[in-house]
Amino acid sequence: MVFSKVYTAFRDTPVHTDAAVKLMLTRSFSGFMLDFSRLTLKDAPKLRPLLTHSHSRLCEYVFGTIILWRDMWPMEFAVYEDTVFLRLEVSDGQCAYMLPVGGNLEQSLDILDTYHKGHKLFHYIPQSGLELLKERYGKVNAKPLDSGGDYLYYADSMATLGGRKLHGQRNHMNFFERTWEHRAEIITDANAQDIKDFVERISVSNSSALFQEGTRKTFELLENLETYGFSSLALYAGDRVAGFTFGTLLGDTLYVTIEQADRAYRGAYPKLASAFVCSHLEAGVVFVNREDDIGDEGLRKSKLAWNPCEIIEKFSVTVE
Repeated sequence: MVFSKVYTAFRDTPVHTDAAVKLMLTRSFSGFMLDFSRLTLKDAPKLRPLLTHSHSRLCEYVFGTIILWRDMWPMEFAVYEDTVFLRLEVSDGQCAYMLPVGGNLEQSLDILDTYHKGHKLFHYIPQSGLELLKERYGKVNAKPLDSGGDYLYYADSMATLGGRKLHGQRNHMNFFERTWEHRAEIITDANAQDIKDFVERISVSNSSALFQEGTRKTFELLENLETYGFSSLALYAGDRVAGFTFGTLLGDTLYVTIEQADRAYRGAYPKLASAFVCSHLEAGVVFVNREDDIGDEGLRKSKLAWNPCEIIEKFSVTVE
């Protein structure tokens, strides 16, 4: 199961309490309040239209990733004009900012610097953002996040599973296609119960807190499909769901946020991955972001087996 991503630097961080969230205080900026509030599902209609572009192809700046994992750690946001400011708690009372999204980045950082003077911690900073922060602040302390970088793939390769390096995945997909009558459907209210039944069928009772949170959010998502606004696909083998996936097409990149398949159906994973990308080819997808490996060696080998064209580094940056 891949609950793509954000289980990153805070994968070892326990779910935080409301009391801890209250430690994140509001500061003033030029006579008005840059008012941060805890992100909830009710904020989705306000936030989603503002997160339509990013500084990079990192998944952490995509609306679907942000809203899905908002409760795994305390995530807060503030909106000033057309700019979204995001921060998360990384330890008791300490928050880390992400790069502001929307508007002019330098001006947005001016706002942030006036709001929060002096020492600051940033998370999920791409290489381009790191260079900008170095130029802006001079001395910075940067280190790669333990979760590793996001794995980026060419969409045409993912769609066809062509070439020598993907022949294993292609063979598995061919086996699935030969063995079972199959079809793919967009996930709607009409078949959402099929997905719920599938998740209940394959869920592991002693799974990690991360897995359990992902399962809870999957059920929430299935009850709020329009609010989340994901692209989706359900793969059926006969009349049973063999797998499903949710993601976001942003610009030229398809971000795979949830992907789950039943390994009892050999080849279901590559068939699902290929079909999902194929469904976005006409929309102009060029790259597929399948997120990071959370520092897990087994997951790392699995992602490398899909022949990524790039691994996008992400950094934690401290500025004085």
